[in-house]
Amino acid sequence: MRHLAGIAWAGLAATLAGCGHLVVLHDPLSASEHNDLGVAYEARGDLDLAAREYRRALRLDRRLARARVNLGNVSAREGRWGDAEACYRRALRDQPEDPDALNNLALALVRRGGDLAEAERLARRALARCGQPDSLYRSTLAEVRAARRRGPRPGPAGSGEAPSRPP
Repeated sequence: MRHLAGIAWAGLAATLAGCGHLVVLHDPLSASEHNDLGVAYEARGDLDLAAREYRRALRLDRRLARARVNLGNVSAREGRWGDAEACYRRALRDQPEDPDALNNLALALVRRGGDLAEAERLARRALARCGQPDSLYRSTLAEVRAARRRGPRPGPAGSGEAPSRPP
């Protein structure tokens, strides 16, 4: 306790002397906690802060598929469907049966004019793995099927809306 008080006094003295920089040498948050903080920022609409927290989570745990999916969702909301696709594909390498990654990759393929047959396979897998007839996944499958009936469209498309809810 005495040691902590000494550190506090040293910090106060440095601040008063004009050296008001505090350096944190240890990040107290876990990868999961950074992901959760990113979800909170994303819910507020602070996409830059959300992406920063998802990247911090991934620095701590490179295989945290949930953070990778969430980072992809930020890219998708910003209309960067190629970046979103890359995030979802990487998440599936780490967690091949993640229904959100499957669903969102299918949607990214549709929005950027990618392989619609692959998109339909992914959407079907997502729907089969979600454990219940989730309307979001059914909606994605319906969108993929509609895109296949229309035929491929060149170039990126889409509204930039979030493809899937965070955890």
